[in-house]
Amino acid sequence: MALRRHVQPPSANYSPRPSLGSDKFSAIDSVLKQLKACSRRLQAALASHRTELQVLERLYYKGKNQHRTALFWQRVAEMRKFGERVDEMHMDDVVESLRLSFWGEPSGRTTKTMKGPWTHYPDAKPLLFVLERCSACCILIDRARERLLGVYESFTLMMQTGAFLQMMVILAAIASRMRLLMVEVRAALEVSWSACYRALQTIFPSEAQTVKVLPRNVDTDAASSDVASSIPQSRALSSVPAPIETHEEDLGDTMSRPVRRATLRQEQSRVDTVSVSEPPLLPRDDDVMDAGASPLATELRTEPIG
Repeated sequence: MALRRHVQPPSANYSPRPSLGSDKFSAIDSVLKQLKACSRRLQAALASHRTELQVLERLYYKGKNQHRTALFWQRVAEMRKFGERVDEMHMDDVVESLRLSFWGEPSGRTTKTMKGPWTHYPDAKPLLFVLERCSACCILIDRARERLLGVYESFTLMMQTGAFLQMMVILAAIASRMRLLMVEVRAALEVSWSACYRALQTIFPSEAQTVKVLPRNVDTDAASSDVASSIPQSRALSSVPAPIETHEEDLGDTMSRPVRRATLRQEQSRVDTVSVSEPPLLPRDDDVMDAGASPLATELRTEPIG
């Protein structure tokens, strides 16, 4: 049986705001502000993602009969599959429903009450549900971004053959656009997960200890490790100048760092030393006169007097 991408949230029990300690109100206010901003980010990113999916769906059904046996068409089907899976999770609705749960039952929410401060808070079930859905969607997005990168590279290689060039350009653009939108969706989900976890930790500290950590961004970690490994150790060590101790002022341990002006002073002294030692010293005027007069005096002494 296929897994359902959009899971219905569990039924929640609501408690009035005064039953929560007043020292926790500011933390909940901060969480609700973050959830509101993340909900808007997700709505904008997923709306653009659905637009790309609609264009891809039109191209898919238009060329299905002609290209369904081609190898590149399997890439198109794979791109369509991952895009639909991300869209079916409706993470913008999941985050927004959690934010609205702090105003009590859906039947009691009105436009007037929504403009005021929050009046209720849910139990741990909706919070745990949102944490689980954010984590699952991040895993799916990481997998989709990996596959979309391979799809994009496949389309760009096929452009070199010149076959179906217009279609390849459009499909490569859709793959690139969808991957960038998934980066934005994942960033918003990370902030949503953090805000939801902080709300759970504030209201139900015992339940927060059972939550699994959000999966790390594989592409970011891989990129940072590739950059670090691409720099040779000998080159990295040789390119960093040795720190020079300066005793002009006490900066403390936490602010100690190589001072650039000390390095410039050292280089300036080295230049001065070289410039002074390289050119030869000019002889004095007395030495020149003595050197010029000595052969003349010798000649006068050796000449016989007639």
